[in-house]
Order: sequence, then structure tokens, then C-alpha cells
Amino acid sequence: MTDMKTNVASALPADVQQQAQDWLLRLHGAAVSEADADAFRRWRGLDPRHAAAFAQARALWKALGPALQAGGAQAEQTPATDVVPPVASLPPATHADGHARPRSRTRMGRRAFLGGAVAAAAGGCWLAASSPLGLWPELGALGADYRTATGERRELEIQGVTVAMGTRTRLRRSDDHVRGLQLSQGEAQFALPAWARRGFEIQVEGARVMLDPGARVNVRCVGMDVRVTCLAGAAALVRGARTVALQQGWQARLDGARIASVGQVPTERVDAWRHGWLMFDDQPLSEVVEEINRYRTGRIVIADSALSQRRVQARISLQRIDTFIDLVRDAYGARVVSMPGDVVLLG
Repeated sequence: MTDMKTNVASALPADVQQQAQDWLLRLHGAAVSEADADAFRRWRGLDPRHAAAFAQARALWKALGPALQAGGAQAEQTPATDVVPPVASLPPATHADGHARPRSRTRMGRRAFLGGAVAAAAGGCWLAASSPLGLWPELGALGADYRTATGERRELEIQGVTVAMGTRTRLRRSDDHVRGLQLSQGEAQFALPAWARRGFEIQVEGARVMLDPGARVNVRCVGMDVRVTCLAGAAALVRGARTVALQQGWQARLDGARIASVGQVPTERVDAWRHGWLMFDDQPLSEVVEEINRYRTGRIVIADSALSQRRVQARISLQRIDTFIDLVRDAYGARVVSMPGDVVLLG
């Protein structure tokens, strides 16, 4: 049963997710030594995020078991504990940092293909009591005043401000007696009319965004990707003791407790989702898939690390988002496996 004590699992770095995926597959292998088991325990104990990433991979593997069986694949059980009986005596590989790593996979059999996909699908910011494929509302969404589902976009007026909500977005009314909203997850645009009075603010990740009359800003908070883009007029971003003035075309990125960077950006890409498009300019396929997964039910999963690094330049209609799958197949010769629940594996 899912642990209901933890409300939100922190976003996990991509390298930690990849290591957890490698360990999951390694511990499923036929030749696992005592040295492998010891190395796994050391890796898991190095960082709490390692244990969290591995738990996510195991949970998703288990949740997808019925789907894998329905698709004609054999769903195997993950190890119940971290104790693996010695079968072979080969030592685990090590990296330059001296930490043990699971041995690299030399071929992608069907079991490894599915295993890699399931482990990869555990990536991103998951709620502990969420459906692995987004099939039921997340805990955080239940406490939101305004929310959108997968693929849903909404436009509404709140406190005299026009708000456009993107997919999988959660907004709450500010609870500290200020006129404004809190964005806890997703992406939204806020437009304050030119005739409106000042005093409206947007709160995101401990920062405050104050809109000038006539301003329109796009605020994104997806995992560790937190940014504020001024699309029209002017706004001020406050984080701790630092205040940044944002003019049209300027974007600020937040990283933890600080404003990490401020610079000009092509606003047509930021604004594209409002007009029914997603635009990607020389981005890794892994990032593109992460964004597309926010807009479609089920999940697209890349099970080939080389494929995940291919660069993508594309403009994709939200009305025909699955044409992206055909694009990857035709452009990169990727293998496409469709499974129940709108799960698509690319390898």
C-alpha cells in the first residue's frame, strides 16, 4: 500500500533517476553477486534521494505489472529487500568518484526494455499517493482552489485578473491577507488590466511576483523548472532580499532559495501553449517527452539513453499531440511499442 504519511516527493535529479533505473534492472538480472548487493546498499545509503528514486522505480514497476501482462510481457517481481543472493562473483563497476555503480547493460532485451521504461517513468515530481500514470487526482490537487487535469486548459477571471491555466496546474488563493494567488504546480499566465489598481501578487516557490497595471506574465513551476517570464508590461520579482524588475521579453529562473538567472528569451516559445502549440528548439528528446507527457494521458517513456539525448526542433499541435510519436519513429528510426493505458515505449 502507498505510504500516505508523505504528501509530496521532492523532484529527483535526472542522474539519480538514471542510477535507480540501472540498479532496478541490475537487481532483476540473472547474475547478481554479493558484491553487487553490497554496492547497491552503499549507493542507497549515500543520499536519501537514492532510496526515494529506487522506491519510485519499484512502485511504478509493480503498478504497471497488470499492464505489462496485458500487453503480452512477463511482469517480474522486484526484490522485496535489498539482500540479493550471490550468483556470480564479478565485482561491480566503479566510476571516477570511487562510488560503485551497476554494470552497464550490453544489450536491450525485452525484459530490459520494459524494465528501463518502467523505471524511467518513475522520474519527475511524483506525489506519494498519486497514480503512477496520473489516473487519479494527486493529493496536492485536492487542496487547490483551481486546478486543471491532464491536457486541460482553462481561462477564468480571479480578483479582477485574467488567468489562463495550462495543463496539470494548481492554484490557491493567498492565505496571508494579500490580493493574489499561489501557484504550487504547473503553468499559468496572469494579465492585470491597464486600468486596474496595484496590489496583486503571484506566489511561487517562496518568491513573489508583483504585476504592474497592464502586465502579463507567464509563471511555470514544473518539478525543478521554476521561471517567471514577462510577456507584456512590467513586473517585479522578489526572492528574499533581492528584487528584479522584469520588462517585456525578460525571464527569471529560480533555483532553491535564490534567483538563479535573468535574461531575455524568445517569448513566442513561452506563449505557444496558450495558442495550442508546444515549441522546442534544439532540446534533448528527454526534455521534450517530459513536457509532452504533461499534456497526454498515459505516458511516453524512452528506454534508450542514446535516443533520449537526440536533439529536437519541432512545433507540435496540442490537438494532435500523438503525431510526435510518429515524428520520433520516422526521424530517428525508434522502435514504438504501444501498451494498455496509453503507455508508449520508445527504444
